[in-house]
Amino acid sequence: MKKIATTTIKIAAAAALVSSLAACSGMSRQQAHAGVGAAAGGALGYVLTGGPLGTVAGAAAGGLIGAGVR
Repeated sequence: MKKIATTTIKIAAAAALVSSLAACSGMSRQQAHAGVGAAAGGALGYVLTGGPLGTVAGAAAGGLIGAGVR
């Protein structure tokens, strides 16, 4: 039962993230890439480490990489 609840929370968080990014239509291309990179990096950091430190580090790295993409 706990696994179902955890999966549901993760899906809800991902849906909230996607909808919040879609609401930012006035952003520049670099800002949009930084936001997507931060979201992907944070998710990957959480999956790899399972903790908040990995999530924050992944989001920071993803944001930097995303902002540098042309």
